Amino acid sequence: MEPVIIAQSAPLILLAFAVSVGLVPALNGPARRIGLVDHPCHRKRHEGQIPLTGGLAMFLAFLAALAFHAEWIAPLYWLLIGMTLLLSVGLLDDLYDMRALHKLVAQLMVAGLLVLVGGLEINRLGEILGPAVGPVGLGPFSELFTIACIVFLINAINMSDGMDGLAGGLGMVLLVMLGVLGWLGGAEAALVAACFLLAFAVLGFLFYNAQSPFRRKASVFMGDAGSMMLGVAIAWLSISIVNSDGVTLYPISIAWLLLVPAMDTLAVSLRRISQGRSPMAPDRAHLHHIILRCGFSVRSTVKIVHLVAMGSAAAGIAGWYYDLPEWLMFGLAAVIMALYIVVLINAHRIVRWHLRKRRHQGT
Repeated sequence: MEPVIIAQSAPLILLAFAVSVGLVPALNGPARRIGLVDHPCHRKRHEGQIPLTGGLAMFLAFLAALAFHAEWIAPLYWLLIGMTLLLSVGLLDDLYDMRALHKLVAQLMVAGLLVLVGGLEINRLGEILGPAVGPVGLGPFSELFTIACIVFLINAINMSDGMDGLAGGLGMVLLVMLGVLGWLGGAEAALVAACFLLAFAVLGFLFYNAQSPFRRKASVFMGDAGSMMLGVAIAWLSISIVNSDGVTLYPISIAWLLLVPAMDTLAVSLRRISQGRSPMAPDRAHLHHIILRCGFSVRSTVKIVHLVAMGSAAAGIAGWYYDLPEWLMFGLAAVIMALYIVVLINAHRIVRWHLRKRRHQGT
């Protein structure tokens, strides 16, 4: 982004944050009246009925900021379509508790629309197998692969929504780092601006959702509406930035940006399948659950996950910026993912060892 574009974006970024901060409490009353609230249960251990309006507030704040720079709307047309559709599906789920299969079908339909009609497509993976093999293309499988990646990322963000501030903070980190990568790589201004506008709309939501010295617990959740909307937005922006005209970014750099939610979702899904359960069945075996059971507080757990995600994203950006071989970055990412799967399978042993160590140190 040129300096003039940055100057134009700055007030809109602040506007997105301010509108989000204002909308979250304004939507709480209507949400309670129509039953758009989350009830505590054996998996959800919050107190009382919490409004599920964060996703709607973030989306409206994003739209409000975009409205002041109308020329950015056309390049983001299909992004807005995807966000609107999945926000609507998520709101229905938050109100009526849809079956997981029905949500998956809706996600597939939206992803298919973005790919088959909207032209969103991953058609190259770069030289991930080395210069001897050359650039890896997907050929006739590119559309199917793209749909699978979009749906996978939607569920990765959705599955990370398990603690106050976790999914929102993770989404904000990914959007900011994606915006930085797009800016450094010379991506289209509208795409880079969208990353930062949406990131600060999320930040406004986090003002009420993340635990802090001023807030003991969340007063609003993003719900499935927010997590699915964020997931499709991050997927669309990631693919569009890499495919932007004149950009020479590594596709594998995007994988590094998304490594933390991706590897956690893949590992948990494989674990569930190995136990004969649905990969979308809820449980408490995610990375944040493991860290929490090791004795860390919710606030510390959330910070750890966010810092790891930020470090992974920074590594992906640095790898491209300093021209590391794509095959090396791919190999390192594959090794990290494989190690994480092993760790997750043995998570109960790791937790017991850590707790014994803490008790021993305490004595």
